[in-house]
Amino acid sequence: MTQDPRFAPGPVAAGPRRITAMTVAAILAITLWRLGLALLDRTELSTDEAQYWAWGQSLAFGYYSKPPLIGWILRGSSEVLGDSVAAVRLAAPLFHMATALVLFHFARRLLPVPVAAIAALSYLTTPAVAVGSALMTTDTPLLLSAAIAMGLQTLLAEARAENRPAIGLALLFGLVLGVGLLAKYALLFWLAGAAIAAWISPLFRPRGVDALIATAVMLVVIAPNLWWLLQWNFITLAHVQQITEGNGLSLLRPLMFVAEQALVIGPILLVAIVLAVGRAPKDALTAGLAALTLTPLAIVFGQAVKGPVLANWAVLFLLPGAVLGAMWLVRHPRLTWLSLLVGLAVTLALPLAKVFPTALPEAGGKPLMARYLGHEEIARWALRAANEAGARTLVVPGRDLMVDLLWFGRDSPLVLRAVPPAGRPAHHWELTAAFDPATDPGPVALIWPEEQPLPCAAAIPTGRFTAPPGAYGGRNFLMVRLTAPDCLRPRKATR
Repeated sequence: MTQDPRFAPGPVAAGPRRITAMTVAAILAITLWRLGLALLDRTELSTDEAQYWAWGQSLAFGYYSKPPLIGWILRGSSEVLGDSVAAVRLAAPLFHMATALVLFHFARRLLPVPVAAIAALSYLTTPAVAVGSALMTTDTPLLLSAAIAMGLQTLLAEARAENRPAIGLALLFGLVLGVGLLAKYALLFWLAGAAIAAWISPLFRPRGVDALIATAVMLVVIAPNLWWLLQWNFITLAHVQQITEGNGLSLLRPLMFVAEQALVIGPILLVAIVLAVGRAPKDALTAGLAALTLTPLAIVFGQAVKGPVLANWAVLFLLPGAVLGAMWLVRHPRLTWLSLLVGLAVTLALPLAKVFPTALPEAGGKPLMARYLGHEEIARWALRAANEAGARTLVVPGRDLMVDLLWFGRDSPLVLRAVPPAGRPAHHWELTAAFDPATDPGPVALIWPEEQPLPCAAAIPTGRFTAPPGAYGGRNFLMVRLTAPDCLRPRKATR
């Protein structure tokens, strides 16, 4: 595909081959930094990471709040590397390295090499990717799938323009889209943007037959997950509806969401995207990239008007946005260097912070990394206290405690069960592993937050624990032995 000369930079000292070599070397160096410090990481798994690991211990075609790919990935990590914090997280920087290389290749086909280099390095050093490389999240495989899909869509458009068959590319395109949906349903935002890009830009417009082939393959790939959702009454969709319910329309939420994108992609790159879309000639490339960038932002912006959102829900805009921003930044070398250096500072500092998490200053009386500290202490106490109480089954309230106990108690013979829900299950183990006094072995113990009334009157306290600073922030918990476990029999919904 011919590169657009209008986005060529001014005179540069290095030629395309040298820039390519330097870009690949920088991507590898950043990845090695992340991998090396991941091995020295002294933080604990977040609740989400422990949940994803636990999902992977029971392979399925779906899970309560997410599609199954993240669980499958972490099961693979466990099989190869064992069970450790590093094993859970090491795949993340490798995924983002692959995404940056794919993005570089994609941009290099359409634009001069310096623009492609700025796009790839900008992506790899955005705050969102810095965080995503330090943790294991569903956004990580999602972004790789979307990057590959973006490149394949332009290759299919090229085949259409040259009037040549591209069945193999169409099959691969459908496979990648299906895998992306198994990573996170937010790929639907990408599909909407891709459809708009194909409509307005010939550079993103595949042949109709290729689009149909890709759609068919995508549906085949996600069919097992759709079957799982059907078997569980589409619990994931109910969960999404619950977390996005609002209490009225708001203009503040969408404005805050827009402001938060400066923390997702970086302020300079965000401004560069705006200027690239607003000031650049409306050529086919800019139009297609703008559609892919703005569609997820617009969808989440609309949701913010009526209900809560998180800053990363539109994270897919990073990929086309990095290319758009690079198209503007390439003509402004000082801003380019400033943007990359700021991103690099975050990229270098975050893994270091995880090596020395307790040395960081406190925020609001809590450790700065409280979310990643304090899980082990309460889990070890609960497992020990349940054993001392002679329990064979430990009933656990809430997702947070459950996943901590599953992670730290992975070698324990204790049977872990969730408190049966009164209505719709609130997390995966209320759905799949709720306590049943008729089948679960006794004696039975229950861990319970002291600030809440015990659900059972026939309970004998056997221990009390005050959580250290960290995820549970000084809360008190009781361990009780249930003399009549029937009090936790599954209850009927009250609505």
